[in-house]
Amino acid sequence: MAKTVSTKKKSSKKKYFIAAAIAISGALIYIALPKGESLQDAEKSSVIGVAPHDFHGILPEGTGGDPDLSRLKNRWVAPAVISQMSVSQVIALEHDILDQMGKAHRNKWTSQAEAQASLQEKKGVQVEGFLARVKEEGPESCNGKSDIYHDFHMWITEGPGQDKGTGIVVEAIPFWKEQFPAWTYTAFDKLAFEHAKVRVTGWLLWDQEHGDEVGKSRGSQWEVHPVTKFEVYSNGTWKELQSGVIP
Repeated sequence: MAKTVSTKKKSSKKKYFIAAAIAISGALIYIALPKGESLQDAEKSSVIGVAPHDFHGILPEGTGGDPDLSRLKNRWVAPAVISQMSVSQVIALEHDILDQMGKAHRNKWTSQAEAQASLQEKKGVQVEGFLARVKEEGPESCNGKSDIYHDFHMWITEGPGQDKGTGIVVEAIPFWKEQFPAWTYTAFDKLAFEHAKVRVTGWLLWDQEHGDEVGKSRGSQWEVHPVTKFEVYSNGTWKELQSGVIP
């Protein structure tokens, strides 16, 4: 009986940390710096919440694939410091050295490639655009190759009605979808059909696995992945998609 009570306490504590992280994430911190000044130091360790050890048994490194990439995809804490960027600015981020790495796992990268990726991947960003399309992925290594827990790939473009090949990919992962039950495929698909104006907050990520898609189904390998906050512009104001009701 004592063991059962202890397990319940651990479970409650874990849920408390997650709930606290989500509650605080509604009050993201914006830091105004002089033009041209780097946010590198401020963003180095600025996160909200405490990440759980696993997500329904799925570890941050996933199963198979590149474990270093999966750990970045599975960031279960929200960024506390946010840089505002446009879709075109994300696409324009430097990637010349990263291109040379191709699809190689990150433990095979040069130190120069690691530095180029790290400079951006430590950043929390907020990107405004128009939702062009959403697609539910199947089993992936980052999600433990689960048949249940899948990512939503979404394409955001600079203008309404533009081809997804001109935009960037932003991803809602299983962990964050569980925190926000309103993040359903039906809700996102409706918004994409309407070319809704949206604003996403999350982490920058270079996804080395999709180089052959650039110029075809995406404008860059830079993504916002994972998304930790999703807002919709409605009736002159931004409304967070979290209540179960589409604005």
